[in-house]
Amino acid sequence: MKKWLLVTAPFVLSACVTMPEPDSEKINVLWGDALEMIGCEDKGVVVGSQGHWYDYWMINDGTLTKGAVNQMRNEAMTLGADTILLYSPKPFSTSVTFLAKAYRCQP
Repeated sequence: MKKWLLVTAPFVLSACVTMPEPDSEKINVLWGDALEMIGCEDKGVVVGSQGHWYDYWMINDGTLTKGAVNQMRNEAMTLGADTILLYSPKPFSTSVTFLAKAYRCQP
């Protein structure tokens, strides 16, 4: 029983990658300068992070990146934002993590 648990636990724990909420894909994701956001309302900071020390080797980087961006979009949507401005990604070897500012640019 212990052997079975040791073999299957990482697979059970790794099953979660954030999926986009309905309409969250309409949120613009930008890299750039905060000066581009003049005239937009600051809605706060959002963080997207996917992957863990125990499962990063089972999920490809593209899927982890999409999950992190989906997580930020979902969070920005709850803040009433329509745009997120990404900061430089944080370098982790076992996960993908983004930090961004959320803005409302459209009336």
